[in-house]
Amino acid sequence: MRGRFNNLTIGERVAWYRYRRGLSQEVLAGLIGRTADWLGKIENNRIELDRLSVIKSLAEVLDVSLSDLLGEPSMLDWTGDSGTATVPALRAALMDYRVLGPFSSGTDAEPTSAAVLRKEVAALWDAYQDSRFGYVTGRLPELLHRA
Repeated sequence: MRGRFNNLTIGERVAWYRYRRGLSQEVLAGLIGRTADWLGKIENNRIELDRLSVIKSLAEVLDVSLSDLLGEPSMLDWTGDSGTATVPALRAALMDYRVLGPFSSGTDAEPTSAAVLRKEVAALWDAYQDSRFGYVTGRLPELLHRA
């Protein structure tokens, strides 16, 4: 649903995904422990859907990602500052057991100091807190390798 429906509200997305799954308001509402009247108000934007626990329940029942339901960009999406390698590069860095061994670097380069690593981790943490997930995911594999 990405791209074409960026202007929909969360309630309209809930309605769209509910319809796509072939669920009635009564059934969906029952599956998350709410009333059909409540769900109708959510879908028609008469009340705001602002509880993360309820949004997560809806996403789970509707079989969509939380970011799709919220209309937020995914960590998989490339941005200007993320580069073109995000989640796959991060996954590879986390799953490469060879970097933990004593002969992992393969170079005689001086290791990065703890102070420099601390500063870079702090910068990535700030970017994460600013919701720059693509940037963080693009930079983290190299930082993990150097650490």
